[in-house]
Amino acid sequence: MNIAGKGVLLIIAVIAMGIIVLNEGFDNEASSTFSEPVRSDQQEQSQEEPNQEEQQVAESNASEQTDTEQNAGDAQTEESQTTSTSVLHPEEEVRVLVANGTDVTGAAGATLDTLVANAGYNGVQAVNDTGDEILPETLIYYGQGYDLDAQNIRLIINANRNNVFPMPEILPVEDLVDANVLVHVGADLFPDQGG
Repeated sequence: MNIAGKGVLLIIAVIAMGIIVLNEGFDNEASSTFSEPVRSDQQEQSQEEPNQEEQQVAESNASEQTDTEQNAGDAQTEESQTTSTSVLHPEEEVRVLVANGTDVTGAAGATLDTLVANAGYNGVQAVNDTGDEILPETLIYYGQGYDLDAQNIRLIINANRNNVFPMPEILPVEDLVDANVLVHVGADLFPDQGG
């Protein structure tokens, strides 16, 4: 066989190996071993085998790296989507409504004063809740994207960390007044001092 014939055979072998590597790369469980094409000339196979193995390993590594980069990109996209909806806003941009769920007059106003004067939140209103019963524990509700702000407010007023929830459909107040966070003050923060 002349040199040109060997060159053509080598090119065909490389293309065949490329097709095999690409097919293996799209499989979820890519194998690091590949089957060699059957050749009639055993001596030619033994001379070309080390070069083809190196090429196969390199192509396999490149394919695995591409899959890994794609998976990492997907994870970053999901993380950035989560992060983009959960941010801590500047306090002056967070509208806070405080509702009194206790028998202590001024509990909502005192809580709102703490959040406005000490922490710089945008206090929209202090009101009484619409319920007839005393709220045993303070509840904090947040609008979409304001969960971290609600957690920060919880820390400031020292409320229970398990009592922070998304804004409910049925509110304990007559009007939310476009508030981003609703603090429903309970008896845990203002126990009845009257007896």
